[in-house]
Amino acid sequence: MIQVKFVKTNPDAKLPKFNNLDPLTGDAGADLYSVELGCIPARGSAIVDVGLKVGYIPPGWYFTIETRSGLGFKHGLMVHRGIIDTMYRGDLSVKIYNHSDNDFVYEPGTRIAQICFHRLTQPEFDWIEEADVESTARGEKGFGSSGK
Repeated sequence: MIQVKFVKTNPDAKLPKFNNLDPLTGDAGADLYSVELGCIPARGSAIVDVGLKVGYIPPGWYFTIETRSGLGFKHGLMVHRGIIDTMYRGDLSVKIYNHSDNDFVYEPGTRIAQICFHRLTQPEFDWIEEADVESTARGEKGFGSSGK
């Protein structure tokens, strides 16, 4: 288990929270909570403060900010997905786009996004003369080629 640490920048800030902690079937993302009253206008966007500053991420890890599926399906909200590198130590906020025709009003404590952790890998890149299409069943077949 890794340990990630945050600095509270707002007295109403909450640590990210997993709803299901089962080690094999638990949540992949932990909820992030707003610390203010606000509105994401219809067909617009807003930056939502979560009252946290990244204090420590262990080497070999990074995280992404992701959309909560319920907000996407029910309200047309999508986060501006971002990668937060292991060395970042700044404030966290979430830009959210509202693709619906209705304003979305949120208040302190609203679950507005998820934070998902990933292992850091950095492959070596190199050139080859041609793509290796013989070693795959798909080869160069493009969009729609895997559907029946």
